[in-house]
Amino acid sequence: MEAAAGWRCRPGGRLDMSHGFVRHIRRNQIARDAYERAVRQARGRARGRLTPTPPRPRRPDQPVYRPRRPGGAGGDASPGPPPADPRGPRLFCLEYEGDDGRVTAVIVHRGDSAEEVTQRVCARSPLEPALRRALCQRVQDELSKRRGTG
Repeated sequence: MEAAAGWRCRPGGRLDMSHGFVRHIRRNQIARDAYERAVRQARGRARGRLTPTPPRPRRPDQPVYRPRRPGGAGGDASPGPPPADPRGPRLFCLEYEGDDGRVTAVIVHRGDSAEEVTQRVCARSPLEPALRRALCQRVQDELSKRRGTG
């Protein structure tokens, strides 16, 4: 078989690689491998820059319930229940915020009267007579609601 005019063939049927096409492909592959290796190393260095810190909990510690010991730390008191309040069980906690922003909190018991509660609030933050009467009326309404007489 004769080689066609313009074709380059070597004897023995081998391809003529003198044109350099495969060399360009190999050079590109080597360059791409070097680039990927450099990127991987840079990522590794970027991760390594962070200073190691001790592991922190994801949320704050939950408060732990610790039951009170009878008699407190000394243990001399009798382990019975606390003495009952002579005014009766607690009904609600009244909170009053004055003009200065200070909050006065008073615990109201079943046996309290509206006048007593108003006097306790006024002892901590003085009120004008009109406000005192309005507070007394409001406490009376709340007491009657919670006592079941209203």
